[in-house]
Amino acid sequence: TTVAVLFIVKITTEVLLSSCGSITSRYFNWSGARSGLLMGCMASIRLPMNMYLATERDFTERRIMKVAIETGRSGFWLMLNYKSLFLFFTAIIKGGKKGSSSSYDYDGIFGATQYILSFAIVFSSMIALESSTLTLMSKAVAPRQMKKYSIFSVVTFVSGLGRLVGCSLIFATELSSWTFSNDIINSLCLALIIGCTAGLYVVKKHYFFLIGG
Repeated sequence: TTVAVLFIVKITTEVLLSSCGSITSRYFNWSGARSGLLMGCMASIRLPMNMYLATERDFTERRIMKVAIETGRSGFWLMLNYKSLFLFFTAIIKGGKKGSSSSYDYDGIFGATQYILSFAIVFSSMIALESSTLTLMSKAVAPRQMKKYSIFSVVTFVSGLGRLVGCSLIFATELSSWTFSNDIINSLCLALIIGCTAGLYVVKKHYFFLIGG
């Protein structure tokens, strides 16, 4: 379970960071320096959050995992380009075809604020999720098993695989002729919403099935 959750964390984090420059340039006409500043600000909250979670006693790792996945999924719902979705479904109802005229328009004047806020929500959720998952994973491996089963090797492999899948998802979205692909935000968000939903199901099934949480 922890390995599956860690895999989802790495995919999500890779997609967020790797697509940030492309999204902000395409939708908001930002420079690379501005995108880098955004990612730097987001990365700066990692240490304070990890320090806070290390001293937190009111929530267990399992509860943090559940709340973090739910919050991350909510962040992706907020990140969706609803204007593009509305125009897309309106065109379908009218019997038209998808167009590219609104592909790079992101929810009007509030688009940048919406993206930054949702980015912060998802990224901070993934930090909390990764921290609690690694803590729970280290507790699950008994000291006598460390020689046969190296948690560090597993984390390294899963992290690399997650980053590879995340980059592949971005690449496939850019190249795909799927309906939503002209709007990269919606394509990525919908895929990651599905991933978070699957992760939440796994966490609930393995950790909360006895209490119905």
